[in-house]
Amino acid sequence: MIWSMSFERPLHANLLESLALEFFNDGTLVFNSTHQCPYNIIVCYNDSAGVSAAYNAGVALEIPDPQVTLASAQIWGYPGSNASLSDCISAKLQADLAEFTINSSNNTDFYLISNVNAYNFGLTINPQGNYSCPAPSCAIPNITNFCQAPNTLTGPLGDGCYNTDGPNATSPTPGTMAFANACPDAVSYLTDVSGKVFACPTGSNYEVVFSCS
Repeated sequence: MIWSMSFERPLHANLLESLALEFFNDGTLVFNSTHQCPYNIIVCYNDSAGVSAAYNAGVALEIPDPQVTLASAQIWGYPGSNASLSDCISAKLQADLAEFTINSSNNTDFYLISNVNAYNFGLTINPQGNYSCPAPSCAIPNITNFCQAPNTLTGPLGDGCYNTDGPNATSPTPGTMAFANACPDAVSYLTDVSGKVFACPTGSNYEVVFSCS
């Protein structure tokens, strides 16, 4: 697989910065990044050690991937400068996820944004290519104001908001509804998938955009 990423400043919001991460189907994993965020971001992929995207700098990392077909992928991020496997794993429970199932059935990819564990960065998944596929998005402007009981702030590493009921709920709760109302495109508890799992033909590329306020 190839994943490439670059930070860019959205035209519509001076206080937002974004990290673009693209996925291609050709057997290698590659990260390229530059950005103007006020802090460094570590981008994690599945159970990797992550990639540091430094302030106003470029990062490149190429990892051969022996799997021609990728069964599934999860991408998340957290503020920081030193990427490590242990920190990526710890931050995963404090972050929202971009999730992909590639070539699942009938040459179809499935993808979603999950706030089941937590939320820490705005996320958008932009399919790239010749298909008109949905682009789910989730952005919460002020995590501190948003994160009210029963949900709680995560603190480091993710610096986000825990979805307290999300991992175990099988129906909406006041806590999960806060996430669902803020981000209708995103999954807010384990079985909250109706209309929130999106599809695109296999062979599409995907841009994952992280927004930081």
